[in-house]
Amino acid sequence: MLGKDHVSITLGTIFPFTIPLIFSENSHPVYAFCLLAATVIGSLIPDADSDEKPKLHYDFKIIYDIMVPLHKLIVFSFSFFNLKEKMNLQYVVEKQHRGIMHSPIGVFISSFVLTLLTAIIGYFIFHGINATLIGFLFLGLISGQFLHLLEDSCTISGINWLFPFGTRELKGSIYTGNKIEGKRDIRPFLYRVSLLFASAILLILHSLGAIDVNESGIYLLIFAFVALIWGLILLTAKTDNDNLWIRDAKKVRELERAVDRIGKQDDVRKRRNPGK
Repeated sequence: MLGKDHVSITLGTIFPFTIPLIFSENSHPVYAFCLLAATVIGSLIPDADSDEKPKLHYDFKIIYDIMVPLHKLIVFSFSFFNLKEKMNLQYVVEKQHRGIMHSPIGVFISSFVLTLLTAIIGYFIFHGINATLIGFLFLGLISGQFLHLLEDSCTISGINWLFPFGTRELKGSIYTGNKIEGKRDIRPFLYRVSLLFASAILLILHSLGAIDVNESGIYLLIFAFVALIWGLILLTAKTDNDNLWIRDAKKVRELERAVDRIGKQDDVRKRRNPGK
């Protein structure tokens, strides 16, 4: 998927989990912000293996400049230590798009390295480490990257979730580019709106007192709600029906801009009326 789709779908998935952090009696908005910021960055990190400059390069160049040599170092390590033979790997780890950076092992390594670097820098600057904040940072990075893989699993190219140890491909029918000239698959937009709608539902239920964000089981409820939506996403991603999903590209862009305008207007309203 495109970088903007990764960011919006990932944010839509993670935001519901920040609602208790923001609105509970013992609120921790700093932790919520850290989680969301790390999630956004994580949602773009796997594409650092792309031959072209991805959205990560333009939005978070410092992270991109760390990830590119890290990717090369991981590839070099597999070759230098002959890990394919020693670990009986099914695939050669080489510099390629949707290779080691688009695998669980790559997700873990990159999340760990970035978290460790942040902790070291934070220690020297602030002369201490907030372990909870670092924990949310790691959680955001690894969640954002796993969601990136899940989102790419909805595309026609798919993801090999067992790379480089074996083959467990998960793929859908969504084309990253235009399958038909002047047309676009509307599903990424629908997924984004559905997840944002889920957040709106939870916020409305909270404001009406229908759910209590202070209850211990609130995260289980949110997980079940988000998992249900993701089940529908993965189900619809496998359906190949051009008449249903392929729409005029201009109209899809207009819908995206309309949603963006609504979001911006809502942000302005909240800043002008912080108590409402």
